[in-house]
Amino acid sequence: MSADGFPGVLHRFFGYLQSDRNLSGHTIWAYRDTFRLLLRFLHEYLKVPIDRIGFEHLTAESILRFLEHLQGRRRNSIRTRNARLAAVRAFVQYALGFADPRFLLEGQRILKIPQKRTVKPVLGCMDRHEVDELLAAPDSATWTGRRDHLLFTLLYNTGGRISEVLGIKANEVHRRIVHLHGKGRKERDVPIWPQVQQEIRTWCAENQIRADQYVFSGANGVPLSRRGAALRLKKAVDRAARRCPSLQKHKVTLHSFRHATALHLLQAGVALEVIALWMGHEQPITTHGYIEADLQMKRKSLQRLQTPIPARRVPRQTSHLLSFLEAL
Repeated sequence: MSADGFPGVLHRFFGYLQSDRNLSGHTIWAYRDTFRLLLRFLHEYLKVPIDRIGFEHLTAESILRFLEHLQGRRRNSIRTRNARLAAVRAFVQYALGFADPRFLLEGQRILKIPQKRTVKPVLGCMDRHEVDELLAAPDSATWTGRRDHLLFTLLYNTGGRISEVLGIKANEVHRRIVHLHGKGRKERDVPIWPQVQQEIRTWCAENQIRADQYVFSGANGVPLSRRGAALRLKKAVDRAARRCPSLQKHKVTLHSFRHATALHLLQAGVALEVIALWMGHEQPITTHGYIEADLQMKRKSLQRLQTPIPARRVPRQTSHLLSFLEAL
């Protein structure tokens, strides 16, 4: 291989993502995690020390085995598998301009590895009673309970992603508005209820949170992580399910509050375009999925249609070949 070996090109690639592409920190972290997983896999699969991995080890076959490893051993979803493949493709596309010419053919083979088709599931959203029970679940007599209640309430009030809400600083909440740093460096202001603003003020005052500090942290003062928030939510769901058994039929995650906000805005008659702006959707078509989730809206639409007159059945000639094709 040339002086532009794999380690050097990988270092330059991440510099390129930051300086030339100006990608968000979340995107760079996702790419970083992909290569951490890939390097460890190649080490185990090819029995090569990580620091000695070169372009000769980056083959279409090894990448395919890596993708199989993600779905099989790590039980990743197809969506996650596709995201990891996209990161590898981006690196290979960049590396083709620097690596040894012998990598050109193998790099083209890697770029031709297809994304897998995914089935988009119908959203299962919590109704308002279920949200109320979940918000009431944290124990307000404890410090963590008060924090969890504020966090979950703010997730539902804003419809924000967990990364957006955990990234809120005290000086980004004012005049019943919270400033969110959205996906893809998109920022937006979202209104909050008066009682939520007061709860934030009280929380910041009690915990001496300065204007430039994050609102949500752990007991040790370190900013609350997504994993930590997910663990707290699981406890709240278990507690709320005792009073509201219907919560057990949902797979409740931190993102479930976001789905519930969008659906409840839709049911309240808010226009899709406004909901898309509220949620920070880049494409309004993303918001259309909440119509699919609202069965009550579908039933009302169906009632406006007249039941069609059944068509008179006409006997058809049978064909073994057509029967075979129709049975497929």
